[in-house]
Amino acid sequence: MKSSRSHLLIFVAALLQALVWGINADKIVDADTPAAEVPQNEDATESSSSGWSWSEILESRQPIIANGNIWPAPPNESPLDCLILVTRNQYMWHCPSGNETSYERTILHRGNPGKFRGAFMALGSDVDNEDGKGRRMWLLDSPTKQFDELLELDTVTGEILQSLVINESIDGHDAIRVGNRAFIVDTRHGDIIEIGIPPSAHPYTESSIRAGAEVLEEENFVNIVKRHTGFTRADHINNIAIHPNLIISNLHGKGAMNPKITQGDPSPTRLSALDRSIPEDQGRELTMEHDGFQSVQNVGTWCHGIAFWEDKKSSQIKLISLDSKSGTAVSVVLVGPNTGTREVLWTPDEDHPVLQPPEGVARAYNNGAKVFSKGLAVQGGVAYFGVSYARAPPLRTTVPESLLVAVDLETKKELWVRVVRSNGIINQILTRSYFGDVQLPAEMSSVELTHHGGGGKLVDYCEDIVVEDKEVSDHYEKLCKLAYEDPLHCHKPNARQLCCACRGGKRSQKPLLAGKLDREIMKIKEIVNATATFVPHHQCRDNNGLAKRLPLEMKTKSKLPTITDIDRDLNYIVKHLCNVNVEPIQKLVSKIGDKGFTNEYQHDKKNAVITDRQVMDKFKPGCDAITLVFSSKHADKVYHFPWLDEWLPMIQELILEPLGIPLNKILRMQLASMPRGSDIRFHRDTNAWVRSAHRTHIPIITHSDVFFLAEMKHQRVKDNAILRIKSNAGEVYEFNNAKGHAVHNVGPSRVHLIIDWVEEDLYNEEEGEVEKLVTLRPSEVCTHPKGFNELQCGGYDLKTKDSSQKEKNNPRTEEL
Repeated sequence: MKSSRSHLLIFVAALLQALVWGINADKIVDADTPAAEVPQNEDATESSSSGWSWSEILESRQPIIANGNIWPAPPNESPLDCLILVTRNQYMWHCPSGNETSYERTILHRGNPGKFRGAFMALGSDVDNEDGKGRRMWLLDSPTKQFDELLELDTVTGEILQSLVINESIDGHDAIRVGNRAFIVDTRHGDIIEIGIPPSAHPYTESSIRAGAEVLEEENFVNIVKRHTGFTRADHINNIAIHPNLIISNLHGKGAMNPKITQGDPSPTRLSALDRSIPEDQGRELTMEHDGFQSVQNVGTWCHGIAFWEDKKSSQIKLISLDSKSGTAVSVVLVGPNTGTREVLWTPDEDHPVLQPPEGVARAYNNGAKVFSKGLAVQGGVAYFGVSYARAPPLRTTVPESLLVAVDLETKKELWVRVVRSNGIINQILTRSYFGDVQLPAEMSSVELTHHGGGGKLVDYCEDIVVEDKEVSDHYEKLCKLAYEDPLHCHKPNARQLCCACRGGKRSQKPLLAGKLDREIMKIKEIVNATATFVPHHQCRDNNGLAKRLPLEMKTKSKLPTITDIDRDLNYIVKHLCNVNVEPIQKLVSKIGDKGFTNEYQHDKKNAVITDRQVMDKFKPGCDAITLVFSSKHADKVYHFPWLDEWLPMIQELILEPLGIPLNKILRMQLASMPRGSDIRFHRDTNAWVRSAHRTHIPIITHSDVFFLAEMKHQRVKDNAILRIKSNAGEVYEFNNAKGHAVHNVGPSRVHLIIDWVEEDLYNEEEGEVEKLVTLRPSEVCTHPKGFNELQCGGYDLKTKDSSQKEKNNPRTEEL
């Protein structure tokens, strides 16, 4: 039993704390060991011997586990450790090391539809079988308004292996694993559900049970150990951090909830806690009176993220969190000098393009299409968090891009801001200290997919009504702008009819997800389903030191018909290899200009040329090329063109050596030019050489008005979908050219270096194996007639060669 002296000390300390911090948020101006291995305290008591002050909670150094922060921080934790980003429908691997062009980001899993909110590592995949170490992860998904579920993910294949329902849990917002227990936030009911970690799917079922996973009591449902009660639906629980005795929670409060849900006294935004030992039917929020605990109420509005960080210079322990309504990152001193002091660490640049919603959406949602921060991790003294323009919940699933921000907590300086194609906001960020080691695919994909048309999701759209009289129109335009800033202007005449901000205007619904990519594809007539873009990085070879590649078997007649779904089959359609420096090649290409790609110019400047190629006229009208290497249709002969000697040293240094492609493996190599307004019509490459070669594109000169399209349609498939591949200069990628593809250029000239290479040497010059190699002579003129395997060369009269008879061919099966 506590002495009266102890009670008095607790009361005085809490009173001072409350006076310093300010209770009403409305008055504020402005490990070494992964978490999964940290044991929970089985002897949790009703409260500490000295009360649950923040000093008692944090200075005791008892472990507090959150997905974005481990307290105390592991001594070897590094700000460069990799993170997992949890977005609406993706789990993304992100390594912050390096600069904007040398970090890694890849998709571990993409689910559509989905509402992913958290994750933790499975038990048992790290024992008995080295192949399974760190390979299984449980994902929290809230797919409907009826139930939440756990999905077991194979991190190597990206497959979902099983799904289990969390009974009577709806709108789950967080999931934290501690030992063989997990804590799920049931936001709809205001509870935290403690569950046993389920067994993994085959072949790790038995090893997971031996490691502490609990056999399911009811098939397809997780085992619920306890519902920790004490909060309500109106409190809107967001994130939690698990202490051996407490569950620390941040709550949105009444201001973030629908008025129909809230009842009784206001429920302010706050950081609060529950006692884990209190029985379920007696659950209550910790209070100053009974527990010596003071909730933190001066973080901000609609706060997200719980992280504790020690500022050793000032001898303070701080709460790091997000004031989501203002889009800022903030700190509050919990222990040490100036307890309760709040500081804004980072403020968004609201003019950043990613934070600018489409005008019609901004009008429809008014204050709902505003800057919003969510998803927080503190790692190695650096805070990582996400920022978007989706404050209103209906918009949060339709954001095409988010900002990922890194801020040094000691210096309070922004380290970097990166654009992430998140396909929805970033809901959570998980640190390595929390999830431990994760086994990843042998080759990490750096292709990101953005769906057009909103993925079936419609959002409100509004346009202020314009009257015909210009003078009157200008007046109402000014009035509507003022109404966005101050609703009082809506009381002025006609404002409620004309202005979106006053619930007037012309209203409709439109799909929204791809953002500026949507605006780009409106320039062409095709209905594009999705766009693939590339994350910059410079590792061009795989773990074995070989050039990265698509599997050639996916170009065979038996496998091609199986590539019909963009999401599922993306890795068989396009592969981003790496980024290379192409500036020196750009300068040479720019110097010769469009005229340098014509046969006449090349013939005059002593390159060999190929004339009378019906395929160019039929499928590529207006396009030209500088051919450096060519091959026969059966890939049994290779031709080197005179200009190869001039271009090869630069291409070898900047491209071939980084990629690991020697010259004696190259079947074809050309600089392909598409002047303004030119087209490459839909076709498939079908010759024998196509099935044995990797088609690699290196954009030299390009822009956003180039549309490289791949179609999923095949002879055995009725439905069709079109994928756009958008690349910047130097972004090297391989494309499966056995699939139907086309290119439209509605802007300035575009130039790609295109290399077709094989996996086995074509010849060995050192051993005299050059029977397959033909070196063409300066200004030699060749043709490649239909029905002929090899080039027909030997002429030097360009006009004579150009006047030969052209043949008609089937446009869909032309041999290229």
